[in-house]
Amino acid sequence: MTIQMIARAAFALLLVLAAWLSVSPSLEPSEAGFGVARWLAGLLFGDEAAADKIGHFLVYGALGATAALGRLALAGRLLFTVLALAAYGALLEGAQGWLTQTRSPEVLDALANTAGAGAGAILGALARMAASRRRTG
Repeated sequence: MTIQMIARAAFALLLVLAAWLSVSPSLEPSEAGFGVARWLAGLLFGDEAAADKIGHFLVYGALGATAALGRLALAGRLLFTVLALAAYGALLEGAQGWLTQTRSPEVLDALANTAGAGAGAILGALARMAASRRRTG
């Protein structure tokens, strides 16, 4: 099994996870799963309240990275994949208002999704290029 195949499988699982996390009942940043996000929010912003945005950034960063590693480029462009992930995140944010009674859409969450997808795609593409150079060099 190649890295590309593993990345594509991880991408598919992450798409489902992102949808489930977006429309499931509200998760509190104080819950155990948010430990890393709380730590990063405190480290980067001096405020653990930003853990929710860090969580959005990390999930969509993982999506962007696995898209790049899996060579999932819409119309041959990774940028289009990032834009599609941004649209997916915005759609899921909007769905929160319709599908749940405990969650509401937030523009900052959609922006964190977009930033994460872009950053992850860049890191994934750089990792893929580095791995390619190692194999050839």
